[in-house]
Amino acid sequence: MELHLSARQMALWQTLQALAREQLMGMTMQLETTGTVDPALLASLTEQLALSDGLADERLTQRVLALLVLAQNSAGLASQFAARWQVEDAVATFGTPQQRQQYLTPQTTFGLAALPLRVTDSSTVKATPVTAGWQLTGTVKAVLNAGQATDYLVLAQTPPDAAGAFMIKADQAGVEIGNPVPLLGLRGLSVADLKLTAVPATAANQLGQLGRGQRVLQRAQAVGQLFAATVTAGVWQHATDQVRQLALAEQPPLTTLAPALALTASLETSVFNAAQQADDDRGFTDAAQLAALFASQQALAPFEPLMPLIGDLAYTQQSPLVALRNDLATLPLLVGTAGQLATIYATTNFNDDAALSVGHESATAPEHLVVADLHRVVKRLKLTQDVPVNVGSIATAKRIIALGRGAMTPAVLLQAQQLAKWIGAAIAVTQPLTVMEQFSVEQQIGGSAVTVAPEVLINVGVSGDDDYLAGMSGAQHVLSVNSDEQAPIFNHSQQIFIGAADEFLDGMVAALN
Repeated sequence: MELHLSARQMALWQTLQALAREQLMGMTMQLETTGTVDPALLASLTEQLALSDGLADERLTQRVLALLVLAQNSAGLASQFAARWQVEDAVATFGTPQQRQQYLTPQTTFGLAALPLRVTDSSTVKATPVTAGWQLTGTVKAVLNAGQATDYLVLAQTPPDAAGAFMIKADQAGVEIGNPVPLLGLRGLSVADLKLTAVPATAANQLGQLGRGQRVLQRAQAVGQLFAATVTAGVWQHATDQVRQLALAEQPPLTTLAPALALTASLETSVFNAAQQADDDRGFTDAAQLAALFASQQALAPFEPLMPLIGDLAYTQQSPLVALRNDLATLPLLVGTAGQLATIYATTNFNDDAALSVGHESATAPEHLVVADLHRVVKRLKLTQDVPVNVGSIATAKRIIALGRGAMTPAVLLQAQQLAKWIGAAIAVTQPLTVMEQFSVEQQIGGSAVTVAPEVLINVGVSGDDDYLAGMSGAQHVLSVNSDEQAPIFNHSQQIFIGAADEFLDGMVAALN
């Protein structure tokens, strides 16, 4: 390996190499012979490859190194882990602390499955708001590890027209696997359709902010491209190693091996640099796209100079190069063809509108509001239009102002009630406020109380525990106000106001006037 690794990375690389010598060879032989690997062995390997910390500062760098070693032994096995780690990254990046604790353990990571490494926003899954949150219905094509996973990452269209990301249990009612795809290569990888019929989901299943599934999709696509390019580099190295072992000459001429070695080194450097950019919290989408495009365009190039070195064996079914070529010929099903990858890169880099929405992850972060923005908020959310005389209960209200601990002062309560009257909103509360004389449990969101699905939900002084997030999961647009910039509610809001509740409410009343 030509990469410049740190001492910690070199120690990991040496550990991975030892693991390959001691375990991967036997597992690869079993996989190539039977098409499967003993689940207990896979679970053990997953545990050995687990990160010591699910939020490690070198998470993707470590995953790239591991995939290089896996792919140098079995591209099918590497692709299985790439799918799991694609979902792992999504949970680590967008999940709540509770979701990270739930999914980022060796036992649960073993059961994760993803959309194809080629993630698109053309999923037919629709999320319909119901009193308990959502119901997901539709089909996701070509899911990796389908039928083997315990949890699936699903992207669905949520009203009015935005993507939502959800973690769905495989054993839930309404989850079915169908149309398995017989792959040309990637032995042992399961690919099939995932069909959902009225599958329930709440805020506890939701990954990332409400209506911001596009952001999850974009990062998942970039990670998938990065991983597919990494697998390609591992296969190229595997091919070179096989030729060295089987060559007719005791030592193949370096000039003949040079093209394959150069391509491999170049791709390894590209994927490693992209992973480092991601771990440094820098934009890595461009680098991942270019690595995947280079891998796809050059996928079979190393084989032309290598095949003559092993004589007639190269052209028989017994040739290891045939199986490796089939592995690479299957990858476009997962990550896209060279033409599709080129189109994605061109669209996200040379189209100004697309570059703003796809090329930069921060474009879909919640909008930070100040008082001067509130007149625009009133206009955008049409709060002065169609103001109902009778707003009904919070279960049916189209607009809701929810009050939490940060809104318990008499002055703030009075301001909130005035604002609710002017925009035709129902008043909801969190559990602590139900003990106050003017509120009741019928106004409580979450827990064993009411689940809401308004068009607009304004949270004032609400921190956002799991019960509350589950109760508000049906809301279409969420604006949250809290003086604590780390409040969990901000991770589930389209617009946020960091500051005092009375400052926000004064600003809203002034904007309405």
